Amino acid sequence: MSTDKERELLDLQQVFECAFDEIFVTDEKGIVVRVNSACEEHYQLSAREIIGRHVEELQKEGIFYPSATLEVIEKKAPIELVQTTKSGRYLHVRTRPVMDETGELKRVISYSKDLTELYDLREKVEKISEQLNNYKRELQETVEHEGFIYKSSVMKNIFSTIEKVAKVNTTVLVLGETGVGKSRIVKMIHEWSERKNEAFYELNCAALPHSLIESELFGYERGSFTGANQNGKKGILELANKGTLFLDEIGELPLDLQAKLLQVIQEKKFRSVGGGHIKQVDIRIIAATNRNLKEMVDNGLFRKDLYYRLNVVPIYIPPLRERSEDILPLIDYFLKQFNSQYGRSVQLSPAALAVLVQHPWDGNIREVENVIERLVITGDDLIKVEDLPIAVQQSSFEGKSLYEMLQEVEKKIIIKAYKTFQSSYKVAKHLRISQSAATRKIKKYVEDQKGDGSRNEEGAISF
Repeated sequence: MSTDKERELLDLQQVFECAFDEIFVTDEKGIVVRVNSACEEHYQLSAREIIGRHVEELQKEGIFYPSATLEVIEKKAPIELVQTTKSGRYLHVRTRPVMDETGELKRVISYSKDLTELYDLREKVEKISEQLNNYKRELQETVEHEGFIYKSSVMKNIFSTIEKVAKVNTTVLVLGETGVGKSRIVKMIHEWSERKNEAFYELNCAALPHSLIESELFGYERGSFTGANQNGKKGILELANKGTLFLDEIGELPLDLQAKLLQVIQEKKFRSVGGGHIKQVDIRIIAATNRNLKEMVDNGLFRKDLYYRLNVVPIYIPPLRERSEDILPLIDYFLKQFNSQYGRSVQLSPAALAVLVQHPWDGNIREVENVIERLVITGDDLIKVEDLPIAVQQSSFEGKSLYEMLQEVEKKIIIKAYKTFQSSYKVAKHLRISQSAATRKIKKYVEDQKGDGSRNEEGAISF
């Protein structure tokens, strides 16, 4: 049978071991005499590897730093400090002396609470705050032209060209992938021109069959074909007289109609279907396509003479993946627009926003608009990464290993930090890494890139 004292000692031992915080006990010289299991977890050492060793020895080995015990032994007074461990943890240490009845130091007891998660959280909050500040700065530099949102220098140059082109009556060919905003650009050219108060007509050459395109474009006379309106019909060319005609998907226009269109561009004349006389028009023609017309010319699918007539002033609208600076302003614009339209107040978490900004947006502006509208309609008030469409989530990690993704993030952080501070010492201090590590990473991501002539990503958004 255990004595009451033995049971009491057993209870105390269980309490000591089950404590959530670390308990670390040394004698008056600083030699460890007792530790609990929390201590083993913090230092990644067993009690047997710690007990019997001097704290100064453990400090020199980097098991923890600084040693609170050494300070208490020296000052004979309680202290508190934050300690780092070899395993990368942060501990809040409260240490106090235990005196005997003569006032001499007998024991030093430390109680340590793991603050690692709190420190990590603070670091994440700081990064998020910095990221959000970057977003705010970017949005302040955003330009809006009648619903067309951009920040990139390439789009600023394009709009400078549009303003010049709008003032003259030359033919314009707008090129670019589906969804980049070609139709909006064409409408701006019309609205900024002297024809802005005249008619604006649009014909999508891919949306109608051959026979209908001809009658829609050139019109027809009474009795021209079976089923025709008995009074005939004016074509868009005639209706758009004095104004602007926008021919979208011009690459889909049949070859025989290309010859008739060429006559309109060159001579401002045409003949309606079944018509016997020439009609004169004062019209500006703007065409757009997502196809490679030069390649079509080489393959005999598009008239060479028409191509050069249309290609007087080509305006190429690059896809979003080639002007990533414009993605964030577009997301912000459509989020505000659809929140207002649907009476919502949906917001994007920083992590979700980061994923959206990194998405390649192969569908360009139209895809951004559709995704944001869907999120506003179906999402909760705060959109998290898991709320994003699966395709958007997957695109951020597609084809990349964990190592590659981490390298990519590190690269952006180092490039941006070096661009800001221009000093390995300041980069190290800002990122809380050693100067040797900062120097090595700067050489890897900045200097080596300059050496091989490749373009860096200083303009990219860091997360």
